[in-house]
Amino acid sequence: MSHSVMLPEWAPCRAVLLAWPYPNGDWASNYAEVVECYWEVLSAIARAAPVWVLVHPSLDFSTFSAELEARAIEGVVEVRNDIHYDDTWIRDYGPISCSKKLMSFTFDGWGGKYCAKADNQVALNMADWLLLQPRSVDFVCEGGGLEVNAEQVLLANEECVIDSKRNPKLQKEDVQNILRECLGVREFAWLQGICLTGDDTDGHIDTIARFAPVGKTGCAVIYSGRNTNHHDAAILQSLHQQIAALTTRWGWEAFELPTPVVLSKVDGRLLPATYANFLICNDCVFAPVYHLPEDDAAIAVLERAFPAFNVVPVYCAPLLEQHGSLHCATMQIGTPVL
Repeated sequence: MSHSVMLPEWAPCRAVLLAWPYPNGDWASNYAEVVECYWEVLSAIARAAPVWVLVHPSLDFSTFSAELEARAIEGVVEVRNDIHYDDTWIRDYGPISCSKKLMSFTFDGWGGKYCAKADNQVALNMADWLLLQPRSVDFVCEGGGLEVNAEQVLLANEECVIDSKRNPKLQKEDVQNILRECLGVREFAWLQGICLTGDDTDGHIDTIARFAPVGKTGCAVIYSGRNTNHHDAAILQSLHQQIAALTTRWGWEAFELPTPVVLSKVDGRLLPATYANFLICNDCVFAPVYHLPEDDAAIAVLERAFPAFNVVPVYCAPLLEQHGSLHCATMQIGTPVL
């Protein structure tokens, strides 16, 4: 077993990474709204930890810097524009924080769906900011697909981790061995067949089920709950049953979030809206909200699941148009013990 283990998200956070939207990227249909959303995310998180912002080289850096100054954001914000990236979902290609190192898995646009050549180099190009070079591994995996607790139990959805498009030569046992070696995973809690309509990631765990450090066993699972009026009602019911089985097996508590029905404001398609896509950062839980009736209930669930944390709502509806939310847009940097 590795002496270095993947840090749970509630471990001390040194900084949070953002990759800023740019006009010719994926956000053309709602660019102004998504930029304002990113300012709100940046402003909220900066009160809990320094925020490191990658500004795309195609953007005017002086204009961005002037706006950052004009907004008078409380907290530390560091900005650079010398690193290219394809996509803003830095959760999936940013460095993964472990107790004694940073990991950089291979990112291929979620199994070759999108161009990701620049994204795949981002973590490796940040060594000066990170203060150490991430360890690069020839294994395709995304940060949003991995959730660990303090006992090094990995909670993940099989379809997006054990995937023939991502790693065609690897079987389940091969994948588990790599995750044991790279991340110090001790045991596996696999979900199967859970993917919301519109989710390009094949069912990343950070959209459906997350850990919290509470309860008699020191661990709880918060998950996207049942909704008989949802297009994915059968999938949500299956998730509920699988979570119940896992919590029984491990002695974890379970907290069920509402799962809203959200349609695109651009073309009316069903979006994979979820309240499970929150970010834990030091003493705060930043919770995505969407100006929906379910928002208040979701915040109440998170406050019960995180009694020692300050739950901070952040409006994230514009992010749903590209099938992600708050957690997908951020990557926390832990503090490896060197």
